[in-house]
Amino acid sequence: MNTEDNDHRLKKIYLQLLELSKGNLSTRIERSEKKDDIEALTALINMTTEEIKDSFLHQGYVNFHDSYRYAIQAILVLDTHFCIEDINKHTVQSLGYDNQYLFNKPFDTLLHKTSLITWKNTQNKLIKHETNEVSIQLDFKTKKGLLLPTYCHIIHFTNNTSFIGKTIITTFDIIQTRSLIENNLYQKIQNHLLQPKKTHKTFLQLSDIDKIRAAGEHIKSHLDEQLPSLRDMALTFGTNEFKLKKGFKELYGMTVFQFLKEERLKKAHIIVAHTEKSFKEIAKMVGFKSASHFSREFKNRYGYRPKALRTAKDLE
Repeated sequence: MNTEDNDHRLKKIYLQLLELSKGNLSTRIERSEKKDDIEALTALINMTTEEIKDSFLHQGYVNFHDSYRYAIQAILVLDTHFCIEDINKHTVQSLGYDNQYLFNKPFDTLLHKTSLITWKNTQNKLIKHETNEVSIQLDFKTKKGLLLPTYCHIIHFTNNTSFIGKTIITTFDIIQTRSLIENNLYQKIQNHLLQPKKTHKTFLQLSDIDKIRAAGEHIKSHLDEQLPSLRDMALTFGTNEFKLKKGFKELYGMTVFQFLKEERLKKAHIIVAHTEKSFKEIAKMVGFKSASHFSREFKNRYGYRPKALRTAKDLE
């Protein structure tokens, strides 16, 4: 039902998305007690904001505010025919098209041919109501003919809200930040190649970066599982143990095991803050042996225990 209250909540969501589009990761949307599409979207945007901010902190940049300028935040609202109805300013800047060109265009006209099948399959699932919320990777094409790889979160509204039948696509991949890290690594490799007499050698090639990143994504997707030996993991991703160790230090600024613990604690922090799951259940979900072990590691990382975080959230 399109009530005044729902309109007010949607306005809050819109304002938060505008803040995100400007690189402001400090604000959040006030939660309500309702259980509907709007509240699900509110929770998603809050969690996404937390994830993006944690990603910046995770990279360990000293100049935190300068790293904001590298955030790419595209927001597209599609109508019931999956044509572009509204966009944010950064979408226009990122893709290079004029506003008038984008409005009422089918969304798939912005995609590179490598992503058309992925989008078509996703669109069919949305139409058939097999899902109404999904995350996928899509490659956009810019006006200049360049690829713009992104991770997209897609929500298709099916309940009786003012958004019924419409779709919101939000991209929050930190493309320029990742490119900056990889370019720095590339320069280190090139500098080494120009000075072959140095005793310290690095054998990383640009092709190794994709393998190491894939290993990192695998770890983040299997936080509840025990980490295999580094030798086995290296073989799985087509590299060797030395390159795996070296690559994680170069790309993520930490060892494989430090990366695993960091990602476990990042995910746990979000679950503690936004759910009522028991700490024992959360510990199991993110791969800690016990609730007490989880609580100790959590305090070491954040300076307070999970119970303190949840109590503070309850008092908001």
